[in-house]
Amino acid sequence: MKRLWLSAISFAASFVAQGQCTKVVVTADPEYPPYAWYDGQTLRGASVDVVLAVLQAIKLPYELRYVGPFVRALQNARIGEVDIITELKRNAEREEYLAYADTPIFSNPSSVFVRAGQNLKFTKREDLRGLRGGATHGTRFGAGLDEYIEANLNVEMGPGIKENFLKLDAGRIDYFISPHYPALSHLITSGNEGKFVALKPYVAEALNYVGWSRRSACLGRLQEFDAMLKRYLATLNTGRLVDDNQDAWRRNPVMKR
Repeated sequence: MKRLWLSAISFAASFVAQGQCTKVVVTADPEYPPYAWYDGQTLRGASVDVVLAVLQAIKLPYELRYVGPFVRALQNARIGEVDIITELKRNAEREEYLAYADTPIFSNPSSVFVRAGQNLKFTKREDLRGLRGGATHGTRFGAGLDEYIEANLNVEMGPGIKENFLKLDAGRIDYFISPHYPALSHLITSGNEGKFVALKPYVAEALNYVGWSRRSACLGRLQEFDAMLKRYLATLNTGRLVDDNQDAWRRNPVMKR
């Protein structure tokens, strides 16, 4: 009986310790420059810079931790192994295990890519009607673009960014719609940046948010974090921050899995 009583006391003490907010574990998508990437030693990027600055401002200790691919980061947040993911889109599935800061951290633009020298007039998504397009299977663009593609455009889904650029290069499609920075990162690392052009303006811009695990012992500080995030972003030239991180990654375009 005494042994059972001691075990119960030990379990209760462990539970209380887990419930104390002493620090947050922060992670990010390791393959999403310039917002986040893993350079082989640490996570870097514009979203990492902002989140860590805000945590410092509210005096909440943190550990920046690389946990592997983005799907593993999501799973770690689901079970409470990490507290914060620095940037991601909101959707109903993720809402089940993530709470979000109300303030968006960055916008996530999508572009129409064409072959360099290709004469395609583009000022709005309606200009893509009647053309053969490509997109990556499973990609969601937001800002109403997904619904517009389904209702109005002829877009063939491919398995990945690489395959879509190969189809575009071969003339099998007239354009490729993709989130801007992942496609640009692929072109840089593959040495094909000069073969394709991202048309202006962006075809869509969706907002990204900081996600907190609903299992985090520090979840009670999310509102404080959000208030400081809003104040901090108001002092930043976010476009310059993104560009500076893109330049930093371009100088050493690693993508460590």
